[in-house]
Amino acid sequence: MTSRTVPALLATTFVLALAQLLAVVAGWAPAIVCGALIPLLAWAIFHFLDIEVAAWWMLGITTLASVVGVAVAAFAGADVPIFVMFAPMAAAACAGAKQLVERRQARRCALCNSRLGQTLAFPCPRCGLLVCERSCWVFERSRCRLCEQNGVRIFVEDGRWWDRQLGPRTMHGRCQLCLEPASDTDLRACPKCGRPQCRECWDASNGECTRCHWTIPDLPPSLQPFVLAGRGQAPARPPNDRAKRESAL
Repeated sequence: MTSRTVPALLATTFVLALAQLLAVVAGWAPAIVCGALIPLLAWAIFHFLDIEVAAWWMLGITTLASVVGVAVAAFAGADVPIFVMFAPMAAAACAGAKQLVERRQARRCALCNSRLGQTLAFPCPRCGLLVCERSCWVFERSRCRLCEQNGVRIFVEDGRWWDRQLGPRTMHGRCQLCLEPASDTDLRACPKCGRPQCRECWDASNGECTRCHWTIPDLPPSLQPFVLAGRGQAPARPPNDRAKRESAL
């Protein structure tokens, strides 16, 4: 809870209690109606202030505000009918019902099926599933746990696309990550540093060179938000690029 949230909670509780007090003075029927509307008023205030409030805080604040409003009217000597005591009950019931509806409609993690609520969640750029950050998102690889386990690829298989991004296939040497020889895999050299990586390793690293951190410019739209800014600019291919590749081998 931030320093900005505490004053907002206190001020909101005061406003809600004041509204309940005025409704009690008006009669038992307006008091009960006001109690039922207090959760909606509280939600509108917090939404206007752009403050996230936990469900149990919302339930406690609305019920407390209604109780305070009724209590102040009673201790002030106002004629408070017994039916007014239903106002806090109405506030608690409506707040609980609102929370129940929200929980039933809440988004769930596509893998562990847990409710997301205010939990950080990510759409996987490879499969599109919305997963929670607790146990289903692999931060180091920017993909969901399922895609990581199954080796789901994101780049196309078309060799022409790879030619446009990384130049022609390298026929000599080994992948500097998985050590597969060029005779057994499609090896492509980084246009910036010349480090050769196979297609599978380029895909596994999200199009990033693990040595100089140059990144393939034409990334899929779903992957672009997870790539650090400034890494997608490819330098002009120098004339001695082939020599660079051979020296890196």
